Order: sequence, then structure tokens, then C-alpha cells
Amino acid sequence: MVSELRVRFSASGHPNVGAAHKTTLEITSESSLSERGDCIVAVGSDLTAAGLPEEVKEKIRSGARVTLTISAGQYVDVVKGFGDPGLVLDGKKGMIFRKSGYLSPDTVAVKCDKSAANLDRGLVEELKKAGHVEFELKVEFDRD
Repeated sequence: MVSELRVRFSASGHPNVGAAHKTTLEITSESSLSERGDCIVAVGSDLTAAGLPEEVKEKIRSGARVTLTISAGQYVDVVKGFGDPGLVLDGKKGMIFRKSGYLSPDTVAVKCDKSAANLDRGLVEELKKAGHVEFELKVEFDRD
């Protein structure tokens, strides 16, 4: 039987959101964004990898399926990936979702099906308006 845990958090868009990075997608707790931050899709996040509930971290480290839903304005997009036993989940700068298997303190999911460059371009335009962005992190795992 499959169980799930859900965590909701929010951030803001930013005029410099480019969402052009081909392998990563990042949500940062920082308040600003340079044009070079092409993987960052939102700023001022009220949650970072370190702030995730311990139960969620435990399940992510067990290799659970991880789904990130991004909502801004009328647009919604979904990124799916996996946890990994090597994730430390103690980064205080934000959350990173990667197509690769690279692990860093802010990495929340690896082997994702999308990066910033793959997001719906209507959503990206909405993110550039610097409005409110809602996120839902869903972690699905097989119940023991």
C-alpha cells in the first residue's frame, strides 16, 4: 500500500526568473535573484531543505517518489523525481530538484523528469511578475 506525506510552502516570483537551466530547478530563500540564476524559479521561500519535517526527510532518504507542484496565477506545473539515501537535506538556502543524481545539502530530489527549462512557459511568465507562488511537496512511499 502506498502512503504519502504533503508539505505546502510559498515563495515569490521575480522579474529575473529565466527558468532556462537544463538540469536543475531551484527555489531559494534569498530575497533577490540575478539574471545568472537561471535555475531559480522563485525567491523568498518560507521553507528550505533543512526545514522539512523529519518524517518527510526520512521518507525522501528511503528513495520515495517526490512530486513538486508549482502554482502561480492560473498556471500549474508538476515535477516528479526521487529521493536518495545520500541526501543530507540540511541546506538552509532553499530546495533543489535535479535531473541528475548530484547530491548537495539543498537537493531534495534527483532523477527528476523536468528542470527549470522544461516548465510551462506560461507559468514562467507568471513567475516573472513577482507574484505569490504556492508549492506542494508530495512524498509517496510504500507502507512497511
